[in-house]
Amino acid sequence: MDLKLIMAVIEALPKVQMIKNYSNSFVVEFDKHCILIDAGMDKKAKEILEAIEKVGKNPKAVLITHGHLDHINGLAKLKEEYPDLVVVSSEEDKNAVEGKEILLPKGFKGFLYKFLSVFMKYKGVKVDKNLRDGEIFEKIKAIETSGHTKGSLSFLLRTDNKNILFAGDLVINKENKLSLAPEEFNFDKNQIFKSLKKISEIRLDCMLPGHGEAVKEKVNEKIRDLFSP
Repeated sequence: MDLKLIMAVIEALPKVQMIKNYSNSFVVEFDKHCILIDAGMDKKAKEILEAIEKVGKNPKAVLITHGHLDHINGLAKLKEEYPDLVVVSSEEDKNAVEGKEILLPKGFKGFLYKFLSVFMKYKGVKVDKNLRDGEIFEKIKAIETSGHTKGSLSFLLRTDNKNILFAGDLVINKENKLSLAPEEFNFDKNQIFKSLKKISEIRLDCMLPGHGEAVKEKVNEKIRDLFSP
């Protein structure tokens, strides 16, 4: 087996596998099945399948934090492998997941990404269920954290008396320092700060971002530092 492939699948927490590629995806293990958080890039879908194999339980659903290509491009391959996989997103980002629109960055990068997207050939996948703020799917609570995209969601899992937040790209953890995603990728910066304040009021024991490493210490304090003067 490819050593690089093994190293890409890391146990971030008990029963939570992190698949590290351009963006992070996660496999959350339950008693009889597992749930995926985000689908990564198309070429990295094999690593998500490797993580599923490691867990040894079929995936029931994939929950999408937001509709940027680096979080949804692997969906088609996952659906090919698991046709009954339920695809879940927000209503606002549904069209991006289904391939009816592309969420592009601002400025020159938007022009560049639009050009490159032709070669990425994203194959849209039907969204089976939309989640709204506060709704629960398989013990995972959706929290509306718009700002990075209009329909960004974070997902809160309570397990072993600990609160774990899958934050998507609401924040990035680079070299153990939290920051926002680059400005050109954010839909509404003011809304991001409102979303940060919202999640800072939830006691968090661990935050798993869409880019970077897990945040396991002083989570709420580090989040507050992003929007406090």
